[in-house]
Amino acid sequence: MAQSKTQPQAPGTWSPLRHRVFLAIWLASIISSIGSQLQQVGAAWLMTSLAPSPEMVALVTALSTLPILLFSLPAGALADILDRRLVLLGAQILMLVASGVLAALAFAGLVTPALLLLLTFLVGSGQAIMAPAWQSTVGDLVPREKVPHAVGLNTMGFNIARTMGPALGGVLVAALGSKVNFALNAVSYLALIAVLMNWRPERRAAMDADSVFAAMRDGVTYTLHSAPVRRVILRAMCFGFCSSIVVALMALVARDLLHHGATVFGLLMGCMGMGAVIGAAQLGRLRNRFSSEVLIRMAIAVTSAALMGIGLSRFLPLTCLALFVVGAGMVLGLSTFNVSVQMNVPRWVSGRALALYQMFTFGGMTLGAWSWGHVAERVGIGPTYMICSAVLVSTLLLAWRLPVEEVHSSALTSAPQEDEYDLPDAPQGRGVSVVVVIEYVVPAGMQEDFLAAITARQHIRMRDGARKVTLLQDATNAELWAERFQVRSWAEYLRQRQRRTLEAKEYDDFLSRCHRGPQPPLTRFYFEHRARPDSGETLVSYPLG
Repeated sequence: MAQSKTQPQAPGTWSPLRHRVFLAIWLASIISSIGSQLQQVGAAWLMTSLAPSPEMVALVTALSTLPILLFSLPAGALADILDRRLVLLGAQILMLVASGVLAALAFAGLVTPALLLLLTFLVGSGQAIMAPAWQSTVGDLVPREKVPHAVGLNTMGFNIARTMGPALGGVLVAALGSKVNFALNAVSYLALIAVLMNWRPERRAAMDADSVFAAMRDGVTYTLHSAPVRRVILRAMCFGFCSSIVVALMALVARDLLHHGATVFGLLMGCMGMGAVIGAAQLGRLRNRFSSEVLIRMAIAVTSAALMGIGLSRFLPLTCLALFVVGAGMVLGLSTFNVSVQMNVPRWVSGRALALYQMFTFGGMTLGAWSWGHVAERVGIGPTYMICSAVLVSTLLLAWRLPVEEVHSSALTSAPQEDEYDLPDAPQGRGVSVVVVIEYVVPAGMQEDFLAAITARQHIRMRDGARKVTLLQDATNAELWAERFQVRSWAEYLRQRQRRTLEAKEYDDFLSRCHRGPQPPLTRFYFEHRARPDSGETLVSYPLG
């Protein structure tokens, strides 16, 4: 008993709100999210009168999520290499302008289906730029152990808005028309802009890449070579594809299945939001009891059953109940995917990893919104929901091949900087690619363990950006091995050394113990491109140092 009293207490669900900046941004983002929900209700319902086909109504949702597919990765790169506060401000200003223009056109009676879709796309573009910066900022505002709770609070805040916004939006559309929703959405951005203008974050470390393109490339490389992140992204994309039907066809559920108007449409959205709020409030408790994989399976099962209920129901209370369950299932699934990405990547690449997660998840939602609208055009709203339910259940089969797991903390914690090898001076006046060769003399009895360890180490090198990673064995001396890898520049080589984790250091230490001798010899070369009159450009290599 005495020992248990000395153990630190796990952070509670509300603990991130004790951090002042997080609290201020969280409250302002709820206001902004309420405005976004007002706009979504107004735009979807306006399209039912401008172009009432299921495909056109579903396009409103598809065009609001398409920018996440297109712009998430550049936005994630910007979030990792620039001042995130400025990225957030730029996104808010873009959404303010696009919403203001839509409101002005609506009051003037000049909105057409094409203009509505265009301005919806621009608002979605602002959201796509903002999301990676805000989500990766969470790790800077609260300690690592509070990140899951902070993500849960962000999800809860969004779904509080999704509860209040649609209900209010439906009433406003019925009473005053969609134009008021658009105007209120424009005003809602002012609170978050004011908070960001007054926030003065600590100065961040130097840029992690030479350019936005290089940062994007590094983010993709890390993700491709990180199996836990790949699995999360693929599973989330499938979940997003199926769950997109809810919002995409909600207006048609209200109009065609239940035979009601905009007020009931808002009520249905509000029921889904209420379910999401209740689900988000339970996330901390559920995460303490179940693994991420179990939570995802629960989310799929619950959401699938609720989708089947929506497709079969023609009774308003039953549909409201099903949407309440859908909201809880979706928030459980999407927040678990989000937390899994954040807990599986180091800080230097968090913005890009989250951007790739969002790009594929909302890419799935965009494709799903269009696909389910296309299916509904041919088989009807109710049957489409039932087909979607069956497809979602089938994704449970992925759990056996692509289980969601969390990596050990040593794979994310930076190793202390050690000069186990002296660094030469950086080459001056040359554009160089660096090649590193490490030689090992490994006794025959240790070669099996050596090969297993160096394979894992090379995988980590590729994840951190190394190219052409190879392992060579001497043709005449079976104990002599050479590991070779290439890096694009000297600056990139130094950055990769800074990215070394405790896990990588453990492999390096083990490989050194496998080597016969005090330390494996390491040689660095640079590649230099030089022009020759007789044969054009040639590649010349020299040793460094």
